[in-house]
Amino acid sequence: MAYNIITVNREFESRGNEIAQDVAKLLHIPYIDKFLITESAQKSGISEEMIKATDEILASRFEYSQAQAAHFYTSAESPLPTNEQVAEVQFALIRELAEKGPCIIVGRCANYLLRDREDVLDVFIHAGRDYRVRRTMDSLNLSERAAVRLLKRTDKARKAYYKNYTGMDWNNPDSYHMVVNSDRMSHELCVKLICDAYTSG
Repeated sequence: MAYNIITVNREFESRGNEIAQDVAKLLHIPYIDKFLITESAQKSGISEEMIKATDEILASRFEYSQAQAAHFYTSAESPLPTNEQVAEVQFALIRELAEKGPCIIVGRCANYLLRDREDVLDVFIHAGRDYRVRRTMDSLNLSERAAVRLLKRTDKARKAYYKNYTGMDWNNPDSYHMVVNSDRMSHELCVKLICDAYTSG
């Protein structure tokens, strides 16, 4: 059966988002990432700031006071939304988008949510720690110590989020059709390999 959808999970600063964007351009299919934040805000009535703050993060890491809630939520009278509510809105959107046609979806447990479909190509993008530390330092103008701390925190949050909603390990290669090492191969080759797998599926 031909592939229709690509899901991408990625380590922090592994070039995963950039690779996914270029795959989408070459295949002429929608790239779904920040779109989920905007659409989730519109459908749930939660502000985009709150969606961004809780995106791929577990609830225990973000606890807001009612005063903070007034800043984040579109209605001051709205009940305090939970990270689980935000996640469920995004999960419903992912399933809805998958029904509409070809697309590439980044993060948010998409490979698990769509696991029963035979037309989904699941990709994990990995890169070595030193490579990712250098990229974090360069892209965010951080010291090496701060870059290491941010990298560990971000990967840990994504892993915990995935484990919480799927019961599985985020970076287990058995969960994916392809694991791409983006510091061992050029950007162009990573994009080509994913496109070739998609079109030959």
